[in-house]
Amino acid sequence: MSVPADVDRLPRGPHGLTREEVADSQLARLYTAIIDAVAEHGYHAVSVADLVSRAKISRRTFYELFDSKESCFAAAFEVLVEVATGRLTAAVVLVEPFDWQQLVRDSLAAYLRILSEEPATARALHIEAPIAGPAFAAYRTRLMAVFAGRMRAAREVAVQQGELTGHLPDAIYEFLIGGIDDRIRDCLQTRGPAALPDLEPTLSYVALTLLGSTPEDNSG
Repeated sequence: MSVPADVDRLPRGPHGLTREEVADSQLARLYTAIIDAVAEHGYHAVSVADLVSRAKISRRTFYELFDSKESCFAAAFEVLVEVATGRLTAAVVLVEPFDWQQLVRDSLAAYLRILSEEPATARALHIEAPIAGPAFAAYRTRLMAVFAGRMRAAREVAVQQGELTGHLPDAIYEFLIGGIDDRIRDCLQTRGPAALPDLEPTLSYVALTLLGSTPEDNSG
């Protein structure tokens, strides 16, 4: 998540900005500051002092906007989820005739590409959030639910078109998304964000195998 260079620091003296514009600028800088700081040093190592220094605001201003580092990260994380889901939706174009397998591949490829282009976001979503505490579980759950929903929707259309039969239990989608999350985290920690797109063939194979099965295949 980037911030335009022209809001890096507000000009001294009268600047013609409204209070809302000033607050928006400060929030944007704080969001960028905490995501970048967390990516570089880890969530637990980041302090409010680090954030106000990076964002070029006063400690007083920080506490006018947030009551803690935790609430700042939660707000920034919510923005990340919105941005990630929005970019994923924009990146995957549905074409006719509908090909559910291609939709799965395209969704995975797009998400991995987005993360590789935004390494700080990738670390925040897949490494730091799980260890930041239970307050962030709901945000991660929402992001994972969006991705699981895409997988489910692709399979449901395939069922409607007669390519697949039956409806898979929720546990299958949870297992699939959990596995994808694990592989992304491992890649970030061992090979780095640039290697994330290389995961697509394997993740697509596993996803298509699971989604292409029938409920009976997963009953035992």
